[in-house]
Amino acid sequence: MRQKIDIVVTATPQDSTGGFDIFSDYVYANVWASVEALTASEKFAAHEFVSQCTHQVIIRWIGPAPSWQPESMYLPGSLISDANLNLQITSVGGLSGMAAPVWNPTPNGYTTDGSSSLAISWRNLGPPIQQTGIVHGMEVWFQGRQFQVEGVLNPDERNKLLILMCIEINDTMQRTPVPSGQGGLFTGTVITERLDGGGF
Repeated sequence: MRQKIDIVVTATPQDSTGGFDIFSDYVYANVWASVEALTASEKFAAHEFVSQCTHQVIIRWIGPAPSWQPESMYLPGSLISDANLNLQITSVGGLSGMAAPVWNPTPNGYTTDGSSSLAISWRNLGPPIQQTGIVHGMEVWFQGRQFQVEGVLNPDERNKLLILMCIEINDTMQRTPVPSGQGGLFTGTVITERLDGGGF
C-alpha cells in the first residue's frame, strides 16, 4: 500500500438561494492504498452499455463512522459515532459545541448540540448496522483521477482489509473537497493513516 488516496463524500447541500452547492465535497479519509487496474470491459444490458469495474483499491479497515468533534460544521445527514458507540445522524446541520453533549441513549431520540443559532439536532440510530463507513457512491481521488466506489468487500470477514471495487469517472469540473481543519462544510474527522502503518 504505497499510494496515498482521498476517499471523498460527494455532497450537494442547498445554498442560500435554494439551489445546490456542488463544491461542498469533503474528504472522509486520507489513507494508504494499493490502486490496481482491472481488465476494462463493457457489457450490453437492458439495451445500453454498462461499464464494469475498472480498478480495485485495497485499504486497511475503516470503522463505521468518525467520532464527534467540537466546534465543527456538520452537513445535514452527517453520521458520527457518539460516546456510547451509537450512530448519530444530523437532522439539521450546523456547528457543534465546544464540549460534547449528553447523548440521548434512546433509539430515535434527539440530542441538541451547541447553543447558537447554528446548533445541531442529532438523532440516535442505535448501534451501527453497517460494518464500515465506506459505502457505495463515495469516490476515490488519486493523482488527479477520480473513481466511483461501486462495491465494498471485506475479503476475509476479519475486518482487516477493505477492497473497493471502482469505476474511473471523468469529472471535468475537478472539484476540490474540503479537508479537515480548514473550515467549510465537512463531517467528523478526516481519518488519516500514519506512514508507519500504525493505525489511523
